[in-house]
Amino acid sequence: MKITDIKLSEPWYVHGKQSTDATVVNPGIRATSLLEITTDEGISGFTAVGELNIGPQSGSLKNVLVDHAFKPLVVGEDPLDTERIWDKMYWGSVRWGRRGVALAVMGSIDIALWDLKGKILGQPVHKLLGGHRDTVAAYGSSVSLHASEDELVAIYSGYVEAGFKMVKMKVGMRDSNVDIARVKLIRETVGPNVDLALDVNSGWSLNAALRMCDRLEPYNIYWLEEPLPPDEIDNHVKLARETSIPIALGETHATKWEFKELMEREAIDIVQADIVRCGGVTEWVKIAAIADAYGLPMCPHATTELAASLVAAVPNGLFVECFKTSADKKGTSPFVDPILPKNGEISPNDKPGFGIEIDDEVLAKLQAGPKPDPEELRFATTRGWQWPPYL
Repeated sequence: MKITDIKLSEPWYVHGKQSTDATVVNPGIRATSLLEITTDEGISGFTAVGELNIGPQSGSLKNVLVDHAFKPLVVGEDPLDTERIWDKMYWGSVRWGRRGVALAVMGSIDIALWDLKGKILGQPVHKLLGGHRDTVAAYGSSVSLHASEDELVAIYSGYVEAGFKMVKMKVGMRDSNVDIARVKLIRETVGPNVDLALDVNSGWSLNAALRMCDRLEPYNIYWLEEPLPPDEIDNHVKLARETSIPIALGETHATKWEFKELMEREAIDIVQADIVRCGGVTEWVKIAAIADAYGLPMCPHATTELAASLVAAVPNGLFVECFKTSADKKGTSPFVDPILPKNGEISPNDKPGFGIEIDDEVLAKLQAGPKPDPEELRFATTRGWQWPPYL
């Protein structure tokens, strides 16, 4: 069997509420495409690809990378040879890739390959990877820093009622007293028996983080996520040494080499490698093996459907991040019967590959919908020169 093509579909657009964290304003409209890998035997694998607005208005940089950088390296290969294909893509882009959007495209291709591999062999991905468990713990996560107090109480009360034993909230307000008050509110809302993690989205300086960790001690924080800018590894080491709150990192880090440095230098306690951004399934499982050797747990960032399969596959899988407890309204998403958490747990799909199915009729209708202005898709930074948090 040989790979014959890789392509990105026409995007569809999901309209929601604009959300913010400590460093980014997330647009209310999100674009998504399907990356599909086809073979000469009619079997195909795919994955969803977001953040398509990176690049010129006339096209997506991800599309350019798929068509002109990676497709020539992958077409003609045996889809079961995921190690060989990953190596070809890495070395084929080593002088200009290795991180960022190039590695994310590599990661998406690798994920689609594992979906394809599962379909060829008739096995779900978590079984192909070793199948450590069939059900794993999940936690409820919120996406907006500026939700009102009433909204926060409603969100986290709902998560507790849904059976979650762990929740995560955003912090990083310009007034640190507001952060403390909101953490106190949610700790009181969820009670002492539900774990509470905090996500700073790289919004603090080292000094600010040190002061905030002292102030957060009374609230029994399960982990502090991305407290500092990702490239400040020295400062992450200093922070981890000074606080008893476990430090969670990885959403914006990449490849086994970078994660090995974080672990080796004791900058990290919870490994949150994003399955797409770190380089795909092939790289994620290697990061998980290194983390296991250091006695550290894996808790991938977002990508619930993919994360459930990978967390269930490794012995040090900890949590799957979940943002909803019910399916999208009919006709608003092309995905058929997505997996959902139940009583604070989630099970990976037991169908071949990642088991994600598409309603082609709904997809076609969504793709035929109105196209937003490109400016409406832009992620806007709120950090740096607008607000130097070096206080």
